[in-house]
Amino acid sequence: MTPSGRDGTVVTGGRHAGSASIQPLGMGVIHHSQSILALMNILLPTLLIAAVAWPLLLGLILPLPRRPGIALRLAPWGAFPALLTAILPSPDLLIEVPWLLLGSLWGLDPVSRLFLLLAGLLWGIAGWHASTSVPVSRQVHFFSWFNLALAGNIGLILAQDMLNFYLFFTLMSFASYGLIIHTRTAEAWRAGTRYIILVVLGEAAIFAALLLAAAAAGTLSFEHARPVLGHSAWLDMILLAAWLGFGIKAGVLGLHVWLPLAHPVAPAPASAVLSGVMIKAGLLGWLRLLPLGETMLPAWGAFWIVLGLTAAFYAVVIGLTQRDAKTLLAYSSISQMGILTATIGLGLLAPHAWPAILSTLLIYVLHHGLAKGALFLGVGILHQGDTRLHKWVWIGLWLPALALAGAPFTSGMLAKTLLKQQTLQLTEYWAMPWQVLLPASAIATTLLLGRFLLMTAPRNPAQPPDNAAPIRWQWPWCILLASIAAFPLGMDWISPFHWSGRALLDSLLPVLPAALVVLYISRSQSCLQRATKVLNTLHLPPGDMLTVYERTVMYILAGCRRLGRDDLPRWLDTSRLKFLALRTCLDWQKISTKLETWLAWWPLALTGFILLGLILANASLR
Repeated sequence: MTPSGRDGTVVTGGRHAGSASIQPLGMGVIHHSQSILALMNILLPTLLIAAVAWPLLLGLILPLPRRPGIALRLAPWGAFPALLTAILPSPDLLIEVPWLLLGSLWGLDPVSRLFLLLAGLLWGIAGWHASTSVPVSRQVHFFSWFNLALAGNIGLILAQDMLNFYLFFTLMSFASYGLIIHTRTAEAWRAGTRYIILVVLGEAAIFAALLLAAAAAGTLSFEHARPVLGHSAWLDMILLAAWLGFGIKAGVLGLHVWLPLAHPVAPAPASAVLSGVMIKAGLLGWLRLLPLGETMLPAWGAFWIVLGLTAAFYAVVIGLTQRDAKTLLAYSSISQMGILTATIGLGLLAPHAWPAILSTLLIYVLHHGLAKGALFLGVGILHQGDTRLHKWVWIGLWLPALALAGAPFTSGMLAKTLLKQQTLQLTEYWAMPWQVLLPASAIATTLLLGRFLLMTAPRNPAQPPDNAAPIRWQWPWCILLASIAAFPLGMDWISPFHWSGRALLDSLLPVLPAALVVLYISRSQSCLQRATKVLNTLHLPPGDMLTVYERTVMYILAGCRRLGRDDLPRWLDTSRLKFLALRTCLDWQKISTKLETWLAWWPLALTGFILLGLILANASLR
């Protein structure tokens, strides 16, 4: 029986048969289990609401001139309700609110539960770290944007319908802009400008994809739309728009240019959540919308696989030439997201194996998010911490680095072994390249992370500390390292085969030669100097393809100038002049500052939200 509230809210516990079953172990056990289930049915909806409402409330209160004094002290803990919701043992849950936004659907399923666990843990640790690493004078600005982006991230994870997913995806994307430009440097303004341009393009593409999907399926529910979309006449248009819109956030090849610009300028806690959690919102969008497990799509599956595997190697090549540690880690994220992109293509080619592929992909998502978050926070500690601790922090960086490389006894070994097994579900035409390229990507990742460890290695440990950091700065990072170390131990339900001697040898063979190369270079001073000189010579600016895009626009504008003003329509000539005026860094900075000031004026933002709510409520009642 489905409990229903007076306001029309419908709560459904357990989507699948048996999710809330009770074994006949005696009337006392049954009564106890029923009591726990009844308690969870009351507690979980409250926690779901708090997971989104709490950080949203904090983000809106902090900019107020007369905010409560406790607001700033509570700001770092906006992720606590989300983490509590994820770790509580409970059945799958679906909450339907028919009167809200044309019918809202919220809930927990295996996909959203894992994404919620990753988000709650990493956002919570990043907020804790930021409470002591971000200067006090900048904390109000940082945590207001931080909590708004957190609310958007949690909201899109819990949303089971297209409208709410889009609204919270948009909130997260635009709030992230405030984290990127936090330092207010020229590089931050440049990165923020490129980011916001791509965000606008991505939001338009996502809106088009969801609009077409809703029209084709006749519903806003993801769960009911996916089986219908596989046979829709608009399927190709939906997939193309979804690839473009969600691909910008996921950093797919060709749309990745904002990532290497944003990570170096953002504070370390912001970079940790940008790369560890928010970049995977695009992946979640694909999981929600694409007809995975429903229909075989050979052409689109090949497209996703080729694009993903190409990105896995291309990003490593460009990353090796970088001179900044955070920029290198940004390219590492692009490479790892390439593997996840190719895994989506694997599901499009083998719908019969999608449940097993999905389980592997979720393990890979959790492994990568924790490891990449630890690397970014570790770099932040190196840049701002006590130099006496530099050596120990650097040693701690080896754990997430080895995990990303897939070394034995790490979470990376578990994720990559499972993924390699899933490739056997394909035909020999596709299985053989996967079996060769996956170990090759492990070699490439090991070389890239070896370069990272050489860049961050202690240079002069005897140097006195110039910026002593409180020891409490390291506690959030240490907890994250402990989570990474315990991750493989928590996978006790995985088959023992994955910890066999053969699996350990398969994970060691790709890592060992690359590690020996890095070790040899580090031990030989002359070889290290030559390798550094070669990589510096081959250095490409962060954003790589962005230079090509900007030069293409410049050539088009130069061609327009050669035509002469008399040959151009008046509207085109005016637009050209405006665009040329906005190209300068100073003008972009002025516009960004005015835009941020305008958006930060909370009465205007609150009025806009109220008007939007009234319009949508009026539309839903008709």
